[in-house]
Amino acid sequence: MRVKYLFFIGLLFGVFTTNAQENLNVYKYVSIPKRFDFQKTADAHQINSLTKFLFEKKGFICFFSDDNIPEEVLLNPCLKLNVNLVDESNMFTTRVYMELFNCQNQIVLKTELGVSREKDLKKGYHEALRTAFSTIENMTYQFSDDKHIKDIIVLPEIKKTANESLKPVQEDVKVEEIQLPTKNEIAVMTDKKYQDKVPVIAEIPKIKNVVTIEGIFQSDNQTLSIKKQGNQFVVSDAQQNVVAILYSTSQANYFIIKWLQSDDNQSKLAFLNLDGNLVIDVKETAVIFNRKSL
Repeated sequence: MRVKYLFFIGLLFGVFTTNAQENLNVYKYVSIPKRFDFQKTADAHQINSLTKFLFEKKGFICFFSDDNIPEEVLLNPCLKLNVNLVDESNMFTTRVYMELFNCQNQIVLKTELGVSREKDLKKGYHEALRTAFSTIENMTYQFSDDKHIKDIIVLPEIKKTANESLKPVQEDVKVEEIQLPTKNEIAVMTDKKYQDKVPVIAEIPKIKNVVTIEGIFQSDNQTLSIKKQGNQFVVSDAQQNVVAILYSTSQANYFIIKWLQSDDNQSKLAFLNLDGNLVIDVKETAVIFNRKSL
């Protein structure tokens, strides 16, 4: 009876390890912060450098989160994993474990707890970190684009009324279902909110050469990267986390933006101005994101 029980436990562990391994095989890059939340200074005790070394030794392409982001990651942020190191140390032991997150900030893998009784802090953290990393070290990792992440972005589910029949959730959102403001309404918004920064639609001359919405845009305090995926455009932040989805409208330079993680869940208006810069309606004003590159 005990042999059967141990066999069942071993089988479950084997299935879990296989699934985690398959999950990691679709990721090519690892982004590591220069300072974890529990650290007072960047790369304290060389914990971050050791983390980068361990992932590179395993076969991942690694970079610190404040370094230049590889072009391939800019084009497809979902090829990247974000690393977080959690510190649960006490007076007598150093205790840490790793968490790996995907581009939607969903946890992909949590390692075992690494423990060290070494009194020297640097040696203790290094020993505990290597023990925690053994969860990943014991996996056979090989990047494979056969399972390239294409549909990882999940749009918010639309609530159905009692009279609606249950139908499969469609990935593509029909723009016609999004009610756009009328020209008069936009004129009012222009007067009150935009303060002459945005011309009224009726007065906007047609852009002869419409600039693509794809590219990297920079405001005073935020960087956005936009890349087309299917019938919509994916908006990522500077850390390559997906933060919004853009939908095309009947006007080439006008779009509807839906923020994925925001207190304000209402769809907003966004458009390219005559200079090719991105203007987004944000609460009581309009934020201009200057184009940095295509």
